[in-house]
Amino acid sequence: MLGTNIFPARVSGIIVNIISVGGLQAGRAGAAYTASKHAPTGLTRNTGYMYAKAGIRCNGIAPGAVDTSIAETIDFTRITPLVNDRVMSGMVLNPRTGSPSEIARAALFLASDDSSFVNAGVFVVDGGWSAY
Repeated sequence: MLGTNIFPARVSGIIVNIISVGGLQAGRAGAAYTASKHAPTGLTRNTGYMYAKAGIRCNGIAPGAVDTSIAETIDFTRITPLVNDRVMSGMVLNPRTGSPSEIARAALFLASDDSSFVNAGVFVVDGGWSAY
């Protein structure tokens, strides 16, 4: 029935997904990583739109390089010349590496009432890296 409220009781909630600038740019990483980050970006925006009338906000944070242990999981001997040429060259343009606490503060903002009108968006937290 058109025009009826499909949500029987008023609900509310806030979802904050951690995505990556790799979900907004196509050349920040390899194909598998890029695809794995584009999917949650689209899901975040779709969820925010679809559930807005139910009082549910869904936003994402797209960090750039953050000081984590991700480098320990990469076998740098397996990086191909193509990846080294196309992806790694952009890494030197990164102004600086962020800290996990800087990402956490962005998440706290998105989870707070201060961002009550922010929905279905992706909040880039990368120190300006994605501007190049």
